[in-house]
Amino acid sequence: MSNKKLILGIAAGVAALAVAGVICKKKGLIDFDSICDKAGDLASNVKDKFNNLKDSAGKELDAAIDTGKKYAEKAASSANDAADTAKNATT
Repeated sequence: MSNKKLILGIAAGVAALAVAGVICKKKGLIDFDSICDKAGDLASNVKDKFNNLKDSAGKELDAAIDTGKKYAEKAASSANDAADTAKNATT
């Protein structure tokens, strides 16, 4: 199948769906406004959940960084104490 035939087939399918949509709209079978409202609500919910997840991940990252800093400070303090002990032992 050539690209030209493929594009022509896709265009024909889109046109057929458009015609079917117009016919259904005129007969009252489809209410595009309610579909658009539902899609908007769904998009809003997904956006809210994503923002909540992003905020939660940020808080967790900050907590992990703080914990890492505490461990690093404790390790540095222990290393300094060990160095002082070794220095005093040699003098």
